[in-house]
Amino acid sequence: RTLRLFSTARSNLDKEFSQGQGLDRKAKKLGKLGPEGRAELLLPEVVALANCEARSRDWGDLVTIHRNHAIAYVWSTKRGSQTGPLLRQTHWNISAMKERPPRSENATSVAISACGNFALVGTLGGVVYKYNLQSGLPRGSFPRDATTKTAREERQRQKGLKFAGDVGRTMRILEKNATKGGMITSDIDQAERERISYDEAEAKRKAMIEKASHNEAVVGIAIDSVNKTMVTAGADSKLVLWSFTSHMPHKKSPIMLPSPATKICHVRDSDLAAIALADFGVVVFDCSSLSIVRYFGGSRLNKSPDENIMTHTGPISDLGFGPDGRKLFTSSLDGTIRVWDVPTGMCVDWMAFSSPPTSLALSPTGEFLATTHVGRLGISLWCDKSFFRMIVLDGTPTEPCNMNEPCPVAECAQENADMVVSTSKSSTLEKKNEPNLNDFNDANIEGTEIPPAAKKEGLITLSGLPPGHWKNLFHLELVKERNKPTAAPEKPPQAPFFLQWRSGIESRTSDGADQRVEGGTGQKEISSNNDGWDAVWSDDDAEDNFDIGEDGHRVEKSKLDSTIDYSQPNKRRKVVHHRSKLADVLQNCFDAKDTSMSSEVFSEVTSYLSKMGPSSIDVDISSLCFGMHDLDDGLPLLQLASLWLLEACESNRSFEAVNAYLHRFLHVHGTVITRIDEVVQNEDENENDDHRKENLREFVDVVTKLRENQRAAANRLQEKMQHTICLLRHLSRMV
Repeated sequence: RTLRLFSTARSNLDKEFSQGQGLDRKAKKLGKLGPEGRAELLLPEVVALANCEARSRDWGDLVTIHRNHAIAYVWSTKRGSQTGPLLRQTHWNISAMKERPPRSENATSVAISACGNFALVGTLGGVVYKYNLQSGLPRGSFPRDATTKTAREERQRQKGLKFAGDVGRTMRILEKNATKGGMITSDIDQAERERISYDEAEAKRKAMIEKASHNEAVVGIAIDSVNKTMVTAGADSKLVLWSFTSHMPHKKSPIMLPSPATKICHVRDSDLAAIALADFGVVVFDCSSLSIVRYFGGSRLNKSPDENIMTHTGPISDLGFGPDGRKLFTSSLDGTIRVWDVPTGMCVDWMAFSSPPTSLALSPTGEFLATTHVGRLGISLWCDKSFFRMIVLDGTPTEPCNMNEPCPVAECAQENADMVVSTSKSSTLEKKNEPNLNDFNDANIEGTEIPPAAKKEGLITLSGLPPGHWKNLFHLELVKERNKPTAAPEKPPQAPFFLQWRSGIESRTSDGADQRVEGGTGQKEISSNNDGWDAVWSDDDAEDNFDIGEDGHRVEKSKLDSTIDYSQPNKRRKVVHHRSKLADVLQNCFDAKDTSMSSEVFSEVTSYLSKMGPSSIDVDISSLCFGMHDLDDGLPLLQLASLWLLEACESNRSFEAVNAYLHRFLHVHGTVITRIDEVVQNEDENENDDHRKENLREFVDVVTKLRENQRAAANRLQEKMQHTICLLRHLSRMV
């Protein structure tokens, strides 16, 4: 029975709207002590609300309706209180001691115009009342005759009293004036004909209004962006379009729905209205063409096993459009939320919850989704992954995705304090285990996800990596040019070349302190250390007689020579030098070619590069070969890299990333590759080195195959693009 505002950024901005000053004092005056007594004075439960920020600085911008209550209340989100007027008809009693409005006047739906000046409240009896938000005064109804048929006027009609607005009274006054003025017969006949034509037009108007009027509750109201048309949906399966100014129904109204409506959602940009039906389906109505354009689930399906997954199995609790109007979110009491693609009419996402969702709301950017659930006090906030990473939709989902719902700590309060602590800790652990945005970014950067496979042979797939990963490879030189320092580096302060040291000063280091403590031999060790320093800085020629032993101490060369065994041959330690991690990965993949069960031998190379940044990729590719002088050691690595690029191009996976790697490879080693032919000719003249000649020819063959494959892929892609462009031009000329 309270109205609260929650901030998604900072919890200290959360607040509860005030329902009037002196509520505690009034409860105490009436003898209602404690929280229970104060709660009795609060408004009934809020069943619907509408918000518009167009005139939030001038007057109230939030309107609420309450359960079994006819009056609507205006709130100010800026002040955080109920400050606006009460939206009610003039003959309704406010005091609880007097007769309440009839049950048919209880509010069931509410909406605010785009300009922020008017509020419309739908009732249980099928009438929609229009109010001014600034003054709270009524401004008519839909249909427009509903506001004139008040109880007081009905009693006056029964008694035959005169009152303003009576057509019969007006006609009698005209006849009386005609008699007094001595009107001729022709004028009287003309007035009679006009009266008859007016009565006929009035009868037609009443018949049209009676046909279009709702017989049951109005469950949803929507208004376009220019206050021209209002759309109402009722529990009597009627969808009615009204003129916002004349309060008359459209000539094609009503439009009969397949089932009684339960909710309506309207997007003003595309002028589409989504109506939730009682048969668990949703229809999308185009208010400009006045026709139903999409059906999502419901009784129109044959309920076959394949179609059963395309509809909700419980009543739809809420629905809402995305910011661009292309996605429709529907929540149902069957415990699921479905995401529908409006242009294609397909279900693109299916989420299941442990507790059925009762309502949902989308942020203006579509980045976040807020939901409420049965039996839970908190509001769950969900993030759309498609805003931060590449999401591939693989057709219609066949089973729902179970969502992890950690219980809020506020709902874990128990009477026992220990239970509160333990429950709060478990909830925190569940939140930590829940994947968040950082986990998604880390997984995207580390490349732990498997690239999507093509649905059909011959199709290409994208890597799903951030665009900056592969786009910057084309402009590394420009990036390096921009990142050059604008000023020369400053020279550090000059330090003395020789560090002064005095033998009489003891060392103040921790090592010296430890030496002084151990065994009482500190003075001897200090003197030996001093001798070592003297020997280091001394120019004495006797230093040549000493050398460093295995234990790190200085020993005489004669003693050191006596410890060396000259009977064993001298063995030079083998030094293993890797050019780069990329070269190591290429060699390992090539060595494991025979034992690998997969047809893609170098898939690990692509996965390795996907984890690196553009600069690191450039360094690894450049280290494969440093030029023609390094051809002996770099040629095998260039050949392995060419085999890897050939395999990656033929697989059609990670298309944009592989082409970026290929571009960088050719940019760095293009000069070496073009001069390979000269080297092959030189090797042909030299008939001694057959192995080198064979390696060069194998490398030339691999590069030739890579060029042919790349040229064929480019021609195929260009042909597809040209075909698509021609088709679009042809279709655009047909319109």
